[in-house]
Amino acid sequence: MFYFDEDGSLYEELPEIEAAGIKVHEVNSNYFELKYKLEYEWNNQQVFLYHHFAKPPGVELKKYPLLDLLIANAELRLDDASEFLADYSLQEHQLPLVKRYIKILKTKTNQKRLARILDRAHFNEDNLRQGFVSLALDFNSLADRHSCMAKILYLATDDNALIKALTRLNEWGLEKELCTWFNILLDVKINELNKETLVDLASRIKYNTITAYLSEAVEKDTYTKLKLQRTAGVNKLMVFFQDWANHQTLAAFVEPVFHILAKDIKSLNLMDWYGIDQEFGYYSAEMLQKVINQLYAGVSEHPLQTKDEGIKWMRSAFMSAQQKQQVKFIYHTAGVYIVLGAYQSFKFNTPNDFLREYTSELFKVDYNYRKALIAFEDVKDRLYEFEDEAARVFKTLNQKYDRFLIDLNVEWQKILNEHQFDYSKLDIDKQYDFYNTNLKGFEYKIVVIISDALRYELGYELYDDLLADSKNNLTLEPCLASIPSYTNLGMSNLLPNSGITVENGDQDLVFKIDNKPTVSMHRAAILQAAEPESTTIDFSVLKKMTKEEKRSFFKDSRITYVYHDWIDAVGDKKRTENEAFGATPKALDDLKWMIRNISGEMGIMHILVTSDHGFLYNHTELTETSREQLPVSIGYSRDHVRFVVADDFEGKVDGYQLGLKHTTNIKTDLKIAIPRAVNRYRKQGNVGVQFVHGGASLQELITPVIKFYKQKKETLQTVKFKRIDQADKIASGSIKIIFLQNQPVSNDYKSAEVIFGLYSDTAELYSNEVEVCFNSTSGNPKERIFEIFLSLNTAGTNASHCFLKAFDKRDKSKLNPLGLKDLIRISSIMEKDSW
Repeated sequence: MFYFDEDGSLYEELPEIEAAGIKVHEVNSNYFELKYKLEYEWNNQQVFLYHHFAKPPGVELKKYPLLDLLIANAELRLDDASEFLADYSLQEHQLPLVKRYIKILKTKTNQKRLARILDRAHFNEDNLRQGFVSLALDFNSLADRHSCMAKILYLATDDNALIKALTRLNEWGLEKELCTWFNILLDVKINELNKETLVDLASRIKYNTITAYLSEAVEKDTYTKLKLQRTAGVNKLMVFFQDWANHQTLAAFVEPVFHILAKDIKSLNLMDWYGIDQEFGYYSAEMLQKVINQLYAGVSEHPLQTKDEGIKWMRSAFMSAQQKQQVKFIYHTAGVYIVLGAYQSFKFNTPNDFLREYTSELFKVDYNYRKALIAFEDVKDRLYEFEDEAARVFKTLNQKYDRFLIDLNVEWQKILNEHQFDYSKLDIDKQYDFYNTNLKGFEYKIVVIISDALRYELGYELYDDLLADSKNNLTLEPCLASIPSYTNLGMSNLLPNSGITVENGDQDLVFKIDNKPTVSMHRAAILQAAEPESTTIDFSVLKKMTKEEKRSFFKDSRITYVYHDWIDAVGDKKRTENEAFGATPKALDDLKWMIRNISGEMGIMHILVTSDHGFLYNHTELTETSREQLPVSIGYSRDHVRFVVADDFEGKVDGYQLGLKHTTNIKTDLKIAIPRAVNRYRKQGNVGVQFVHGGASLQELITPVIKFYKQKKETLQTVKFKRIDQADKIASGSIKIIFLQNQPVSNDYKSAEVIFGLYSDTAELYSNEVEVCFNSTSGNPKERIFEIFLSLNTAGTNASHCFLKAFDKRDKSKLNPLGLKDLIRISSIMEKDSW
């Protein structure tokens, strides 16, 4: 069997022919050897002679060395077009189209890539030409027009790649196709594609995309000759750009195309001409760099303004995750400065004033500092051009935070000492009363989660996260841990007791309740003595349980204590103490998982979350002035970097002395020494000093008590919103709308998911639709502001007016608008500048 295959279309099928038991031989110039094998070696086999060249025409055939065998045997002649028509069940009237493009269509690779249009419904001239453009641009499957246009622009950044693509387009007669697409998009008249025309097209796209939201050009703008004049044209371009920017692979090409091809459009010039606060349709890397630099520059002097700007940029689709981490660092740094700026000093009249100020405002310094440090640590190795500026801001932040810790706690401990550290005079729940205050006589099944070192500001973050779920009813209350604020005493305090006793142990103090040591192996027994239907479990064990095992475990327990240890486990080790802040997100995720799991799968509606103690953390290495001499003990001694417990002390103690009985319900004569403010004692050995607890700072002593209740029915009220911008006209094809969420999400108000859009009098959609989730829990109205952009579609650009409407996301039919119906006038042609 002879077969001549000039274009190699059958070459891919040779392995299939051979697999059918037929000998396949590719004919080359060695005809004598081939004749010998055919006559003597393969004479009893079926042989397929494949020629990767055309059959010699006319008289040339007489010179063909195998002519005698060709005449004596069969030649395979394929009607490629008819075979293709049958293979894809196409109709007879589609045969001429097949014949016209059969050279492209007959290869298996091309058929695979064009599979989406190789059926009766989609096999037409327009789809085929679009498909062939996709093939010419090396897409693996049929690509839409916008993707093809974006791809040719990207290929133009590489001369060799562009030549290859243009050669293929010209061979297949497709260059005009792409020219037409660009002419329609940009209102231009190009007749050929080359590097020069593609540079011009990229420049027009870049300029009009950046200035898409500007209705009028300023006199300084030297690029205005590129400006699209019709609103419909701008809208069309922005649809193209959004498709490009949202494409899974092509999105990465936007910046290279604009940077290389459209380099003559200086984006920083546009930012200078129109102002850095102007909304642009696209932000180049250098524009975003300028924005971030401005945030760095303003954070110290203008923290409130910087924080407001940070909210906007953390929501921006233009910034990368890495850039948003920098903004997050700046945002939380500003948060520290805003709180500190509200206080001239930390001198308050009474200990209760300190407790009130810390739990209402000052804890936010710790919260924002921790969030800023986590963000900085995440991005510090990828700062590049921002490295110097970020390092300066980071250094200043640490200096201010360290000063805050000292100044606040100097005054707090001074006034606490004036009251002899007597907890009975403090208007706050005491940790040693935890069981009696929260659990004694409580009628419902409840789970108590105790997370080691979950200080108050972390409890606030957990509370805030949980509050965003409208089915959760929560309260956050402060609780005062005992001094020394460390695990053994804190865990003892949280157990049911009518008084704890203490004994001097070899390694540590031994705390007992009803003569049982309060270490982990005895806690279940102590709990069961007060409530027989109770038990304890470690989080690591709970995490591994199956759903059935968990149900069985919780079934007969009215009170369950779950012990969770992660922050303290990381921070208390010298080699990992600098990772303490980095450990907090996992700790919070663990707690949220437990709460969802216990309230959801287990159906337990009541959960308490608290901690045994808080902690102090200084990122900056402590100086020698922050260290104090370890007091000389008399008799028994248990020493630590933040406290010493002893029968008595010899000579003067640098910091403060108090009786253990003053901050506990323990009747004992043991005494405690603590260093001043946030100082550490000098101790020998491999002891961590950056992450510490045990002392009497507010950060160590105030712990959270989160009371969680899973409601069986949804809260009736949802948060309300109102529009706060004044825009009533669209002159650029798009409009920015600004909304304020009236109330923060709380136990009384649940979040709202709302769809916004522009509609005609008859409810026809004239724009894109944007979903906004009003779920902010912030008490600061500026953090409850949401901005959206709505861009007119083709129908909208031909209208004279439209209406801004809002619908609940669940209202799929959009029959019940939420009351918003603002008239917006549409200007279909942009006004030209008089100059």
